[in-house]
Amino acid sequence: MDDDLFSMFEKRIDEAFEQYDSYFPLLHYALYAPLQGILAEAGGGISCKKGCSRCCSRIVVASRLEALALIDYIYAFTDFDREGANVQIAEHAALLRGFLDERSGAGDGDAVWFEKNIPCPFLRGDICSVYEGRPLSCRLYHSLDDPELCARPVRGVAELPLLSDAEKLFRILARKISARIDPSLEVNGVLTIMMDEFIESGAFKKEDPSPGQ
Repeated sequence: MDDDLFSMFEKRIDEAFEQYDSYFPLLHYALYAPLQGILAEAGGGISCKKGCSRCCSRIVVASRLEALALIDYIYAFTDFDREGANVQIAEHAALLRGFLDERSGAGDGDAVWFEKNIPCPFLRGDICSVYEGRPLSCRLYHSLDDPELCARPVRGVAELPLLSDAEKLFRILARKISARIDPSLEVNGVLTIMMDEFIESGAFKKEDPSPGQ
């Protein structure tokens, strides 16, 4: 990893903490916006496009920090009906909990879940309604092949090495951000299950993610 590049991103993290006091703007400035630049540079070979939603029935894994950032995005930066969104998240999370309990110890649960064709609760007419707030897993998931190949339960499409390298970098940066707020936010889990737990407990209400809080 280029030391100058890493230093540049660390500086951007410092700037994010200086400028923002809630989860989504912090992550957007420090991670999501810079990654968008990398994606735009790499986008020429990527076959994914708006309205292509076959991958939106897979299990989405994210950090607890990203789950909080998505709640922050939905509540503060969209005009979604909050109660309606809460219900959709809870229903999806309940289906996933039941599935994961049944599949405990079994292999390739993602492929089995995918075959159930249960879409992400944020999908609206094949369009992601939380596109600006989506987590790294969604941002980095891509294909260089015919989109029809994405209908296969077991993933086997060509990907850009550049984005695999970017994923490693941004996962490290996400952990650094989490550690400055609360080390427990580094932990990964299933996105809608974590969101449901945060909403149910009211834990998302922390408004100031500044270090030392």
